[in-house]
Amino acid sequence: MEEERENLIIFPKWKDNLEEKAKTAMQENHFSEAYEYFHQLTENGVKSHEVMTGKLICMMELNMEEEAEELCEELIAKRDSYFTSYVHIYATLLFQSSKYNEVMLLIEEALTETTIPSHINEQLRHMYQLSEELKEQEDKQSYIEVKKQLEEAIEQGNDRKQWYMIKRLLNLEIYEDTELYRSMLENPEIHPVVKTALLEYYQKLELERPIHIEKFQLKDKIEAEELTEVLSTAFIRGVTSCLDEVQQQDPTKFQMMQFILERFAYVYTPFLPQEENYPLLAQSLMYYVNQSLQYINEEDDRQSSIMKEHYIKMIDVSETLYGTILDV
Repeated sequence: MEEERENLIIFPKWKDNLEEKAKTAMQENHFSEAYEYFHQLTENGVKSHEVMTGKLICMMELNMEEEAEELCEELIAKRDSYFTSYVHIYATLLFQSSKYNEVMLLIEEALTETTIPSHINEQLRHMYQLSEELKEQEDKQSYIEVKKQLEEAIEQGNDRKQWYMIKRLLNLEIYEDTELYRSMLENPEIHPVVKTALLEYYQKLELERPIHIEKFQLKDKIEAEELTEVLSTAFIRGVTSCLDEVQQQDPTKFQMMQFILERFAYVYTPFLPQEENYPLLAQSLMYYVNQSLQYINEEDDRQSSIMKEHYIKMIDVSETLYGTILDV
């Protein structure tokens, strides 16, 4: 390699000859041949704008998408005088690969960070608009397909697939209040964790009428203004505030308790213990974790006799139910 680099310095005609061969091969649509010439040049330190652009075009023609994307990112990161040109090439590459989100993010960043010539600015904005429209069409088609798969998952009684489809709906960011979703919230056969995912979905909606939910044979009506509080962190904060001593003395155990509490809240929401019972739930969490670590002392045994046994059972149920969906 060093010898080749020295040859380039000693014999500049070799460089000119390779560049000419690459240019001719491109003009004749022999992109594989042209790529080899460009690759020899770049490997030997020739990285002019013309050479890098030619190499990128060959990569795109040869369907070397991943390699071309990596090279574009390297070139854009340099922020040199050809930054705008490389952004335009990269946006085109991403657009051709139907990566519309990436196109929009790239263009948004480029337009805010640098002054772009008017003709390229116009081209980038047009590509952004097209990407936005195509992404919207793609998402609508995906939404229809996801909703269909959700209905199939309900018929099959496939809890995990239902949860996954709800999460996909959230990612699509298309929000629709339908009788299907409402009936799922009231259906006792729908998994509690799936219903919580649906509540997350409903938080994104502008509700015109309340929703009804059933979990663990308990029923509730949730008004639109109450939805923001359904998955509130106030419950988590309230219970963990009763565990300050554990947090100071044993941070690892405290973290375990916090994870279990978060899963507990996700399973049981909106039917969570009242504030006056937070200390009791905190004690139950302590007992549950000590038990799982096989670290039960006499004090724990004495405490367990005065605890409401159903809180420990509720924690156990929440761990089981959460695990059936998310394998934890």
